[in-house]
Amino acid sequence: MSYQDIISELGKGIYFHPLKPGSVKDCDLCLTASECAYSLTEEQPLTIHTEQNLQGEERKYFDIPKNDTALVWTSEAVWLSNEFRGPIHSVVKQVSYGLGHIGTRVNPNWSGVLCIALHNVSDKPIRIYVGDVNNPIAHLAIEKLNSKCSNPSKIHKHDHTPGRLDVIRGRPKSQEIVDYFLAPENGWMMDKKDRLKQLMLDSKEYKELKKSVTDKLLGFLGSHKPDRWSAVGAIGGIVGGIAGILGLIIPIFKPSDSSNLNPKTDTTLQRQANPNKTVSPGSNK
Repeated sequence: MSYQDIISELGKGIYFHPLKPGSVKDCDLCLTASECAYSLTEEQPLTIHTEQNLQGEERKYFDIPKNDTALVWTSEAVWLSNEFRGPIHSVVKQVSYGLGHIGTRVNPNWSGVLCIALHNVSDKPIRIYVGDVNNPIAHLAIEKLNSKCSNPSKIHKHDHTPGRLDVIRGRPKSQEIVDYFLAPENGWMMDKKDRLKQLMLDSKEYKELKKSVTDKLLGFLGSHKPDRWSAVGAIGGIVGGIAGILGLIIPIFKPSDSSNLNPKTDTTLQRQANPNKTVSPGSNK
C-alpha cells in the first residue's frame, strides 16, 4: 500500500500509535525501539542510556552487545484487520552496522506492540536509539489480502500472544518487562484495540495527517469555493460524457436477436384457407 493508501485506512483497517512526523513512509510504517530490550546472551534487560545530540536535545539509547541477539519491543502498537498483513523489513543503515536481516510479519487481526529480534553479528556493540524515526529498527509494509482471513488466532494462538510476551516468560530478570506491558494503563500496547484506536484518533499527528490529504485534494480542486464546485462540475461532466459515449457504442456491438439469425425459408406455396370448408382431424385435404 502507498502513503495515501495507508493514511486512508488509518482509523478503519489500520490503527497505529503513537504516530510521529515521519511515521508513514512512501509505502510502509516506521517502527522504532522502545525502552524494553532484552539480551538473550546476558539474559537481562539492556541498560538505557541518555546522551545529547548536536542540537543539545537529550535522546535515549541502548547498545546491543557484540555477537548477541536482543529482543526489542517497538514503541508503536499496531492493529490490522482481517483484510491486511504486514511483512517487516530490515533497515539498510542498521544492517550496514552489523545487524542481521529481519524475516517476520504481522498477521491479520494482530493488536499490540511488536517484539523484533535484532541479531548483532558484528564484533562490536551496535547502538539503538529509542523512539527515533530517523533511526528506526524496521519498516512495516502493509499488504491488502485478496480475501478476508478467517480467524487465525484459534489455529496459531502462540502467534497472537499480545506483545509476544511468551518468548520472555521464565527467562531470568524478565519480569520487569512483563509487568510493564501488563500494567492497566498500557493495555493499548497489548490487545485493547479500541483504546489503541481512540488514542490514535485523538492524537495531533493523526489529525494533521488526515488534514494533509484533504488539503491536497482541495488543492487539486482549487482553494476558492466557486473554483472547487467548477472543478467538481467539470469532473462530473467528463464522467457523464463518457457514460453517454458508452451508451451510444454498446448498442452497436450488442448481439442481434437470435430469432433473426439463420431464418428458415419456406418454399411451399401457401393457399388461402377456405373459411367455409371443414377439415377433419388427420385429413391432408
